[in-house]
Amino acid sequence: MAVAATGGCAHRDVAANRVGIIDRSSRACAVSYDGDVWYRVPAGTFAPINVRMARCETQDLASIDAAPLPRWAVPDGPTQTRFVATSLQQYVSLPGMESHERSASAYGIPMTWMIGNLGYIPYAKTYDAFHAANGDDVQSAYFPSLHAAIAHNIPWYAPKVSVASAGTERLIPSGLYPGEHAFWGIAWNSLGTDGTWDYGAPWGTYCADVESYKRPQPDGGCDVLAFEWTARDLTRAYLSGREDAFSNDPDDLQRRGGFSVRSAVRYVRAFVDAYAAAGQSQPIVMMFQQETHDELFSGDKAIVDAMFARVVRDKMKVETLARAARDARTFSAQPRAVAFPYITGGKAMPSRVLDGKTLYPATIDYHDAHVGMTFVAGRTLPTRQFRYADYPVSRFNRPLPEVPEREMPALTGVGVSNGWLAFALQAPRAIRSGVAIWANPDRLRLSGSDFVKAGRAGVVFVFELHKGLNVVRYRCAGCTGTTFDYST
Repeated sequence: MAVAATGGCAHRDVAANRVGIIDRSSRACAVSYDGDVWYRVPAGTFAPINVRMARCETQDLASIDAAPLPRWAVPDGPTQTRFVATSLQQYVSLPGMESHERSASAYGIPMTWMIGNLGYIPYAKTYDAFHAANGDDVQSAYFPSLHAAIAHNIPWYAPKVSVASAGTERLIPSGLYPGEHAFWGIAWNSLGTDGTWDYGAPWGTYCADVESYKRPQPDGGCDVLAFEWTARDLTRAYLSGREDAFSNDPDDLQRRGGFSVRSAVRYVRAFVDAYAAAGQSQPIVMMFQQETHDELFSGDKAIVDAMFARVVRDKMKVETLARAARDARTFSAQPRAVAFPYITGGKAMPSRVLDGKTLYPATIDYHDAHVGMTFVAGRTLPTRQFRYADYPVSRFNRPLPEVPEREMPALTGVGVSNGWLAFALQAPRAIRSGVAIWANPDRLRLSGSDFVKAGRAGVVFVFELHKGLNVVRYRCAGCTGTTFDYST
Protein backbone atom coordinates (compact mmCIF):
# COMPACT_ATOMS: atom_id res chain seq x y z
CA MET A 1 0.00 0.00 0.00
CA ALA A 2 1.09 3.57 -0.50
CA VAL A 3 2.22 5.11 2.77
CA ALA A 4 2.21 8.81 3.51
CA ALA A 5 2.46 10.87 6.65
CA THR A 6 -0.92 12.29 7.63
CA GLY A 7 -1.92 15.25 9.75
CA GLY A 8 -3.78 18.54 9.77
CA CYS A 9 -1.78 21.75 9.85
CA ALA A 10 1.78 21.85 8.57
CA HIS A 11 4.48 21.48 11.15
CA ARG A 12 6.96 24.16 12.17
CA ASP A 13 10.57 23.40 13.00
CA VAL A 14 11.32 24.08 16.64
CA ALA A 15 13.69 26.98 17.08
CA ALA A 16 17.37 26.10 17.56
CA ASN A 17 17.29 26.70 21.30
CA ARG A 18 14.32 24.30 21.59
CA VAL A 19 15.64 21.41 19.51
CA GLY A 20 16.35 18.45 21.73
CA ILE A 21 14.56 17.43 24.90
CA ILE A 22 11.39 19.07 26.24
CA ASP A 23 9.27 18.25 29.29
CA ARG A 24 6.92 21.23 29.60
CA SER A 25 4.44 23.05 27.40
CA SER A 26 2.31 26.08 28.21
CA ARG A 27 -0.53 24.55 26.20
CA ALA A 28 -1.43 21.27 24.54
CA CYS A 29 0.74 20.64 21.51
CA ALA A 30 1.75 18.01 18.95
CA VAL A 31 5.47 17.31 18.59
CA SER A 32 7.60 15.04 16.43
CA TYR A 33 11.18 13.92 15.97
CA ASP A 34 10.98 12.60 12.40
CA GLY A 35 7.92 14.40 10.99
CA ASP A 36 6.14 11.10 10.34
CA VAL A 37 5.00 10.08 13.83
CA TRP A 38 3.59 12.81 16.08
CA TYR A 39 2.72 12.90 19.77
CA ARG A 40 0.16 14.96 21.63
CA VAL A 41 1.65 16.36 24.84
CA PRO A 42 -0.52 18.09 27.46
CA ALA A 43 -0.27 21.57 28.87
CA GLY A 44 2.02 21.48 31.90
CA THR A 45 4.83 19.03 32.60
CA PHE A 46 5.34 15.55 31.21
CA ALA A 47 8.10 12.95 30.94
CA PRO A 48 10.95 14.22 28.71
CA ILE A 49 10.62 13.61 24.97
CA ASN A 50 13.11 14.14 22.11
CA VAL A 51 11.61 16.41 19.42
CA ARG A 52 12.66 18.47 16.41
CA MET A 53 9.28 19.77 15.21
CA ALA A 54 6.11 21.15 16.80
CA ARG A 55 2.59 22.21 15.84
CA CYS A 56 2.47 25.07 18.31
CA GLU A 57 4.49 28.20 19.00
CA THR A 58 8.06 27.39 19.88
CA GLN A 59 7.97 29.60 22.98
CA ASP A 60 5.32 27.25 24.40
CA LEU A 61 7.89 24.46 24.80
CA ALA A 62 10.57 24.27 27.47
CA SER A 63 12.88 22.07 29.51
CA ILE A 64 12.83 22.13 33.31
CA ASP A 65 15.34 20.95 35.88
CA ALA A 66 13.11 18.47 37.75
CA ALA A 67 11.53 16.20 35.15
CA PRO A 68 8.45 14.35 36.43
CA LEU A 69 8.23 10.58 36.48
CA PRO A 70 5.69 9.18 34.02
CA ARG A 71 2.71 7.31 35.41
CA TRP A 72 3.66 4.26 33.37
CA ALA A 73 6.80 3.86 35.52
CA VAL A 74 4.75 3.32 38.69
CA PRO A 75 3.07 -0.10 39.12
CA ASP A 76 -0.72 -0.04 39.21
CA GLY A 77 -1.34 -3.79 39.50
CA PRO A 78 0.34 -7.17 40.03
CA THR A 79 3.90 -7.51 38.75
CA GLN A 80 5.72 -10.51 37.32
CA THR A 81 9.14 -9.12 38.27
CA ARG A 82 11.42 -11.46 40.20
CA PHE A 83 13.87 -9.97 42.69
CA VAL A 84 17.17 -11.69 43.46
CA ALA A 85 19.46 -10.37 46.23
CA THR A 86 23.09 -11.49 46.04
CA SER A 87 26.43 -10.62 47.59
CA LEU A 88 29.80 -11.31 45.97
CA GLN A 89 32.30 -12.47 48.58
CA GLN A 90 35.80 -11.90 47.24
CA TYR A 91 37.17 -10.15 50.32
CA VAL A 92 36.40 -11.43 53.80
CA SER A 93 34.13 -9.18 55.88
CA LEU A 94 31.97 -10.88 58.47
CA PRO A 95 30.54 -7.51 59.71
CA GLY A 96 29.48 -6.66 56.14
CA MET A 97 27.86 -10.06 55.74
CA GLU A 98 25.97 -9.69 59.01
CA SER A 99 24.77 -6.21 58.02
CA HIS A 100 23.43 -7.57 54.72
CA GLU A 101 21.64 -10.37 56.53
CA ARG A 102 19.96 -8.03 59.02
CA SER A 103 18.51 -5.98 56.17
CA ALA A 104 17.43 -8.95 54.06
CA SER A 105 15.91 -11.00 56.88
CA ALA A 106 13.98 -7.98 58.17
CA TYR A 107 12.05 -7.98 54.88
CA GLY A 108 11.93 -11.75 54.35
CA ILE A 109 14.30 -11.60 51.37
CA PRO A 110 16.67 -14.59 51.08
CA MET A 111 20.27 -13.75 50.27
CA THR A 112 22.44 -15.68 47.87
CA TRP A 113 26.06 -15.58 49.02
CA MET A 114 28.38 -15.90 46.01
CA ILE A 115 31.54 -17.28 47.55
CA GLY A 116 34.76 -16.39 45.76
CA ASN A 117 37.29 -16.74 48.58
CA LEU A 118 38.33 -19.78 50.62
CA GLY A 119 38.56 -17.40 53.57
CA TYR A 120 34.78 -17.68 53.96
CA ILE A 121 34.82 -21.45 54.48
CA PRO A 122 35.45 -21.15 58.28
CA TYR A 123 32.05 -19.38 58.49
CA ALA A 124 30.12 -22.45 57.38
CA LYS A 125 28.01 -22.38 60.55
CA THR A 126 27.03 -18.77 59.78
CA TYR A 127 25.72 -19.86 56.37
CA ASP A 128 23.88 -22.74 58.07
CA ALA A 129 22.15 -20.33 60.44
CA PHE A 130 21.17 -17.90 57.65
CA HIS A 131 19.92 -20.78 55.51
CA ALA A 132 17.76 -22.16 58.33
CA ALA A 133 16.35 -18.79 59.41
CA ASN A 134 15.89 -16.94 56.12
CA GLY A 135 16.21 -19.47 53.28
CA ASP A 136 19.62 -18.12 52.21
CA ASP A 137 21.66 -19.99 49.61
CA VAL A 138 25.30 -20.14 48.51
CA GLN A 139 26.82 -20.43 45.04
CA SER A 140 30.47 -20.63 44.06
CA ALA A 141 33.04 -19.16 41.73
CA TYR A 142 34.12 -21.72 39.15
CA PHE A 143 37.32 -22.94 40.87
CA PRO A 144 37.02 -26.73 41.48
CA SER A 145 38.88 -26.48 44.81
CA LEU A 146 36.37 -23.90 46.04
CA HIS A 147 33.41 -26.03 44.99
CA ALA A 148 34.89 -28.99 46.83
CA ALA A 149 35.53 -26.97 50.00
CA ILE A 150 32.01 -25.54 50.03
CA ALA A 151 30.43 -28.95 49.47
CA HIS A 152 32.51 -30.49 52.25
CA ASN A 153 31.59 -27.81 54.81
CA ILE A 154 28.04 -26.88 53.74
CA PRO A 155 26.16 -30.15 53.09
CA TRP A 156 23.02 -28.49 51.71
CA TYR A 157 24.99 -26.65 48.99
CA ALA A 158 23.88 -27.49 45.43
CA PRO A 159 25.81 -25.92 42.53
CA LYS A 160 23.39 -24.22 40.11
CA VAL A 161 24.96 -20.93 38.96
CA SER A 162 28.62 -20.28 38.16
CA VAL A 163 29.93 -17.02 39.63
CA ALA A 164 32.01 -15.20 36.99
CA SER A 165 33.79 -12.10 38.28
CA ALA A 166 34.72 -8.90 36.44
CA GLY A 167 37.84 -8.48 34.34
CA THR A 168 38.29 -12.17 33.49
CA GLU A 169 37.12 -14.42 30.68
CA ARG A 170 33.89 -16.34 31.28
CA LEU A 171 34.77 -19.97 30.71
CA ILE A 172 31.64 -21.21 28.98
CA PRO A 173 31.02 -24.11 29.01
CA SER A 174 34.24 -25.35 30.66
CA GLY A 175 33.67 -23.08 33.66
CA LEU A 176 30.33 -24.67 34.49
CA TYR A 177 30.59 -27.16 37.36
CA PRO A 178 28.42 -30.31 37.20
CA GLY A 179 24.87 -29.25 38.02
CA GLU A 180 25.33 -25.67 36.79
CA HIS A 181 23.37 -24.48 33.75
CA ALA A 182 23.65 -20.74 34.39
CA PHE A 183 26.28 -18.11 35.06
CA TRP A 184 26.24 -14.74 36.78
CA GLY A 185 28.32 -11.64 36.07
CA ILE A 186 27.37 -9.87 32.79
CA ALA A 187 27.95 -6.13 33.34
CA TRP A 188 25.30 -4.71 31.02
CA ASN A 189 26.41 -1.82 28.79
CA SER A 190 29.95 -1.76 30.24
CA LEU A 191 32.82 -0.24 28.29
CA GLY A 192 35.82 -1.17 30.39
CA THR A 193 34.58 -0.73 33.96
CA ASP A 194 36.66 -3.04 36.17
CA GLY A 195 38.22 -4.49 33.02
CA THR A 196 34.93 -5.70 31.56
CA TRP A 197 33.49 -4.85 28.12
CA ASP A 198 29.99 -6.31 27.94
CA TYR A 199 28.52 -3.54 25.77
CA GLY A 200 25.92 -5.06 23.45
CA ALA A 201 25.00 -8.08 25.57
CA PRO A 202 21.28 -8.24 26.46
CA TRP A 203 20.10 -6.74 29.74
CA GLY A 204 18.66 -8.80 32.57
CA THR A 205 18.56 -12.56 32.10
CA TYR A 206 18.97 -14.14 28.69
CA CYS A 207 19.60 -17.57 27.23
CA ALA A 208 23.28 -17.38 26.28
CA ASP A 209 24.85 -18.97 23.24
CA VAL A 210 27.32 -21.57 24.54
CA GLU A 211 29.68 -20.72 21.67
CA SER A 212 29.43 -16.93 22.09
CA TYR A 213 28.06 -16.07 25.52
CA LYS A 214 27.37 -12.35 25.00
CA ARG A 215 24.61 -13.08 22.52
CA PRO A 216 21.37 -15.08 22.89
CA GLN A 217 21.19 -18.71 21.83
CA PRO A 218 20.30 -18.42 18.11
CA ASP A 219 17.89 -21.36 17.94
CA GLY A 220 15.66 -19.99 20.71
CA GLY A 221 16.63 -22.66 23.23
CA CYS A 222 17.99 -22.11 26.72
CA ASP A 223 20.96 -24.39 27.39
CA VAL A 224 22.75 -21.78 29.54
CA LEU A 225 21.10 -18.89 31.37
CA ALA A 226 23.02 -15.63 31.85
CA PHE A 227 22.43 -13.26 34.78
CA GLU A 228 23.57 -9.66 34.82
CA TRP A 229 25.84 -8.35 37.59
CA THR A 230 23.21 -6.05 39.08
CA ALA A 231 20.18 -4.20 37.71
CA ARG A 232 20.98 -1.01 35.80
CA ASP A 233 19.10 2.19 35.24
CA LEU A 234 18.55 1.33 31.58
CA THR A 235 18.14 4.97 30.58
CA ARG A 236 20.91 6.75 32.45
CA ALA A 237 23.41 3.89 32.08
CA TYR A 238 23.03 3.91 28.30
CA LEU A 239 22.68 7.63 27.65
CA SER A 240 25.52 8.64 29.99
CA GLY A 241 27.77 5.72 29.08
CA ARG A 242 28.28 5.14 32.82
CA GLU A 243 26.64 1.87 33.79
CA ASP A 244 28.81 1.87 36.92
CA ALA A 245 27.20 5.07 38.21
CA PHE A 246 23.51 4.33 37.67
CA SER A 247 22.40 0.99 39.07
CA ASN A 248 20.99 -0.33 42.35
CA ASP A 249 24.46 -0.75 43.86
CA PRO A 250 24.37 1.69 46.81
CA ASP A 251 28.07 2.46 47.10
CA ASP A 252 28.37 3.02 43.34
CA LEU A 253 25.50 5.50 43.52
CA GLN A 254 27.40 7.48 46.13
CA ARG A 255 30.95 7.09 44.86
CA ARG A 256 30.40 7.20 41.11
CA GLY A 257 26.93 8.63 40.63
CA GLY A 258 27.26 11.60 42.97
CA PHE A 259 24.16 10.79 45.03
CA SER A 260 23.69 11.80 48.64
CA VAL A 261 22.18 9.15 50.90
CA ARG A 262 18.84 10.97 50.86
CA SER A 263 18.73 11.34 47.08
CA ALA A 264 19.86 7.72 46.63
CA VAL A 265 17.00 6.53 48.83
CA ARG A 266 14.50 8.42 46.65
CA TYR A 267 16.22 7.10 43.53
CA VAL A 268 16.15 3.40 44.46
CA ARG A 269 12.47 3.59 45.39
CA ALA A 270 11.62 4.92 41.92
CA PHE A 271 14.09 2.42 40.43
CA VAL A 272 12.27 -0.54 41.99
CA ASP A 273 8.90 0.89 40.95
CA ALA A 274 10.10 1.11 37.34
CA TYR A 275 11.13 -2.55 37.31
CA ALA A 276 7.86 -3.57 38.95
CA ALA A 277 5.86 -1.61 36.36
CA ALA A 278 7.87 -3.14 33.51
CA GLY A 279 7.06 -6.56 34.91
CA GLN A 280 3.32 -6.04 34.61
CA SER A 281 3.37 -7.00 30.92
CA GLN A 282 6.13 -9.64 30.98
CA PRO A 283 8.19 -11.65 33.48
CA ILE A 284 11.64 -10.16 34.12
CA VAL A 285 14.38 -10.46 36.75
CA MET A 286 15.71 -7.55 38.81
CA MET A 287 19.14 -8.44 40.18
CA PHE A 288 20.73 -6.82 43.24
CA GLN A 289 24.39 -7.37 44.07
CA GLN A 290 26.46 -5.66 46.71
CA GLU A 291 29.91 -6.95 47.62
CA THR A 292 29.99 -8.04 51.26
CA HIS A 293 33.04 -5.91 52.06
CA ASP A 294 31.34 -2.81 50.57
CA GLU A 295 28.26 -3.11 52.78
CA LEU A 296 29.83 -1.01 55.55
CA PHE A 297 30.30 2.05 53.32
CA SER A 298 28.52 4.95 55.01
CA GLY A 299 24.86 5.20 54.05
CA ASP A 300 24.69 1.89 52.21
CA LYS A 301 22.43 0.20 54.75
CA ALA A 302 19.84 2.98 54.58
CA ILE A 303 19.77 2.70 50.79
CA VAL A 304 19.54 -1.11 50.85
CA ASP A 305 16.74 -0.99 53.43
CA ALA A 306 14.78 1.48 51.28
CA MET A 307 15.19 -0.78 48.24
CA PHE A 308 14.15 -3.95 50.07
CA ALA A 309 11.13 -2.20 51.56
CA ARG A 310 10.02 -1.11 48.07
CA VAL A 311 10.46 -4.62 46.68
CA VAL A 312 8.12 -5.91 49.38
CA ARG A 313 5.63 -3.07 48.89
CA ASP A 314 5.54 -3.66 45.12
CA LYS A 315 5.00 -7.39 45.79
CA MET A 316 7.84 -8.66 43.64
CA LYS A 317 8.50 -12.39 43.78
CA VAL A 318 11.72 -12.82 45.77
CA GLU A 319 13.96 -15.74 44.81
CA THR A 320 17.43 -17.07 45.45
CA LEU A 321 19.82 -17.15 42.52
CA ALA A 322 19.42 -20.93 42.21
CA ARG A 323 15.61 -20.68 42.21
CA ALA A 324 15.72 -17.90 39.63
CA ALA A 325 17.98 -20.04 37.43
CA ARG A 326 15.13 -22.55 37.14
CA ASP A 327 12.33 -20.00 36.96
CA ALA A 328 13.87 -17.54 34.50
CA ARG A 329 14.74 -20.29 32.06
CA THR A 330 11.01 -20.57 31.33
CA PHE A 331 10.78 -17.04 29.93
CA SER A 332 14.28 -15.69 29.15
CA ALA A 333 14.31 -16.90 25.54
CA GLN A 334 11.22 -14.84 24.73
CA PRO A 335 11.41 -11.40 23.04
CA ARG A 336 11.31 -8.64 25.67
CA ALA A 337 10.89 -4.89 25.72
CA VAL A 338 11.43 -2.85 28.89
CA ALA A 339 10.75 0.86 29.15
CA PHE A 340 12.72 2.77 31.76
CA PRO A 341 12.05 6.39 32.79
CA TYR A 342 14.46 9.19 33.49
CA ILE A 343 14.90 9.25 37.28
CA THR A 344 16.55 12.42 38.56
CA GLY A 345 19.29 12.60 41.20
CA GLY A 346 23.06 12.40 41.38
CA LYS A 347 25.38 13.89 38.78
CA ALA A 348 23.93 15.36 35.60
CA MET A 349 26.11 13.80 32.90
CA PRO A 350 26.19 15.04 29.27
CA SER A 351 25.00 12.39 26.82
CA ARG A 352 26.94 11.64 23.65
CA VAL A 353 23.77 10.10 22.20
CA LEU A 354 21.83 13.33 22.83
CA ASP A 355 24.45 15.85 21.70
CA GLY A 356 25.58 16.71 25.22
CA LYS A 357 22.13 17.10 26.79
CA THR A 358 21.81 16.32 30.52
CA LEU A 359 18.00 16.00 30.52
CA TYR A 360 17.24 12.49 29.33
CA PRO A 361 14.11 11.02 27.69
CA ALA A 362 13.01 7.50 28.65
CA THR A 363 14.29 4.50 26.73
CA ILE A 364 12.95 1.15 25.62
CA ASP A 365 15.40 -1.74 25.43
CA TYR A 366 14.35 -4.64 23.23
CA HIS A 367 16.00 -7.95 22.47
CA ASP A 368 15.18 -11.32 21.01
CA ALA A 369 17.37 -14.18 19.82
CA HIS A 370 18.56 -12.23 16.78
CA VAL A 371 18.59 -8.50 17.48
CA GLY A 372 19.02 -5.99 20.29
CA MET A 373 17.71 -2.42 19.95
CA THR A 374 17.40 0.71 22.07
CA PHE A 375 14.79 3.43 21.46
CA VAL A 376 14.71 6.96 22.87
CA ALA A 377 11.35 8.52 23.78
CA GLY A 378 9.96 10.45 20.83
CA ARG A 379 12.03 8.65 18.22
CA THR A 380 10.53 5.96 16.01
CA LEU A 381 13.76 4.28 14.91
CA PRO A 382 16.32 2.73 17.27
CA THR A 383 19.30 4.82 18.30
CA ARG A 384 21.46 1.68 18.31
CA GLN A 385 21.12 -1.88 17.12
CA PHE A 386 23.07 -5.12 17.60
CA ARG A 387 22.80 -7.92 15.04
CA TYR A 388 23.73 -10.97 17.08
CA ALA A 389 24.47 -13.21 14.08
CA ASP A 390 27.57 -11.09 13.47
CA TYR A 391 29.25 -12.15 16.75
CA PRO A 392 30.31 -15.83 16.60
CA VAL A 393 32.92 -15.32 19.36
CA SER A 394 32.66 -13.45 22.67
CA ARG A 395 35.58 -12.12 24.72
CA PHE A 396 35.43 -10.38 28.10
CA ASN A 397 37.51 -7.43 26.85
CA ARG A 398 35.73 -6.81 23.53
CA PRO A 399 32.34 -5.10 23.23
CA LEU A 400 29.83 -6.19 20.61
CA PRO A 401 29.88 -3.66 17.74
CA GLU A 402 26.72 -1.77 16.83
CA VAL A 403 25.20 -2.04 13.38
CA PRO A 404 26.88 0.82 11.45
CA GLU A 405 24.68 3.83 10.78
CA ARG A 406 25.10 3.34 7.03
CA GLU A 407 23.40 -0.08 7.35
CA MET A 408 20.47 1.09 9.49
CA PRO A 409 17.06 1.38 7.80
CA ALA A 410 15.50 4.79 7.22
CA LEU A 411 11.85 5.65 7.88
CA THR A 412 10.31 7.11 4.71
CA GLY A 413 6.63 7.30 5.68
CA VAL A 414 3.91 6.30 8.12
CA GLY A 415 0.22 5.93 7.40
CA VAL A 416 -3.06 4.84 8.98
CA SER A 417 -5.96 3.56 6.91
CA ASN A 418 -9.01 1.45 7.77
CA GLY A 419 -7.56 0.20 11.05
CA TRP A 420 -4.11 -0.59 9.66
CA LEU A 421 -0.88 1.11 10.78
CA ALA A 422 1.82 1.01 8.09
CA PHE A 423 5.50 1.93 8.07
CA ALA A 424 7.58 2.45 4.94
CA LEU A 425 11.31 1.85 5.38
CA GLN A 426 14.30 1.97 3.08
CA ALA A 427 16.89 -0.67 4.01
CA PRO A 428 20.48 -0.56 2.71
CA ARG A 429 20.74 -4.31 3.40
CA ALA A 430 18.56 -7.21 4.46
CA ILE A 431 18.21 -6.86 8.23
CA ARG A 432 15.95 -7.58 11.19
CA SER A 433 14.97 -4.26 12.75
CA GLY A 434 12.08 -2.44 14.42
CA VAL A 435 10.24 0.76 15.26
CA ALA A 436 8.69 2.04 18.49
CA ILE A 437 5.50 3.96 19.17
CA TRP A 438 5.51 5.86 22.49
CA ALA A 439 1.81 5.45 23.26
CA ASN A 440 -0.03 3.14 25.64
CA PRO A 441 -0.32 -0.07 23.57
CA ASP A 442 -3.60 -1.08 25.23
CA ARG A 443 -5.25 2.00 23.74
CA LEU A 444 -3.96 1.15 20.27
CA ARG A 445 -5.91 -2.14 20.31
CA LEU A 446 -3.28 -4.03 18.33
CA SER A 447 -3.82 -7.56 17.05
CA GLY A 448 -1.60 -10.11 15.39
CA SER A 449 2.05 -10.79 16.27
CA ASP A 450 5.53 -9.35 15.72
CA PHE A 451 5.15 -6.65 18.31
CA VAL A 452 6.09 -6.55 22.00
CA LYS A 453 4.53 -4.26 24.57
CA ALA A 454 6.86 -2.24 26.78
CA GLY A 455 4.48 -1.99 29.72
CA ARG A 456 2.21 1.04 29.44
CA ALA A 457 4.96 3.19 27.89
CA GLY A 458 4.95 1.99 24.32
CA VAL A 459 5.27 -0.86 21.87
CA VAL A 460 8.06 -2.20 19.65
CA PHE A 461 7.20 -3.56 16.20
CA VAL A 462 9.78 -6.01 14.84
CA PHE A 463 10.23 -7.16 11.25
CA GLU A 464 12.57 -8.65 8.66
CA LEU A 465 13.49 -6.17 5.93
CA HIS A 466 14.86 -6.96 2.49
CA LYS A 467 17.24 -4.59 0.74
CA GLY A 468 15.36 -1.65 -0.73
CA LEU A 469 11.87 -0.28 -0.01
CA ASN A 470 9.71 -2.18 2.49
CA VAL A 471 6.16 -1.57 3.74
CA VAL A 472 5.12 -3.34 6.96
CA ARG A 473 1.55 -3.22 8.29
CA TYR A 474 -0.10 -3.96 11.62
CA ARG A 475 -3.75 -4.21 12.58
CA CYS A 476 -4.37 -1.24 14.88
CA ALA A 477 -8.06 -0.78 15.67
CA GLY A 478 -7.33 2.15 17.97
CA CYS A 479 -5.26 4.10 15.44
CA THR A 480 -7.09 7.08 13.96
CA GLY A 481 -4.07 8.85 12.47
CA THR A 482 -0.33 9.23 12.83
CA THR A 483 -0.62 11.49 15.87
CA PHE A 484 -0.67 9.56 19.15
CA ASP A 485 -1.23 10.43 22.78
CA TYR A 486 2.24 10.48 24.33
CA SER A 487 2.57 8.09 27.26
CA THR A 488 2.84 10.18 30.41
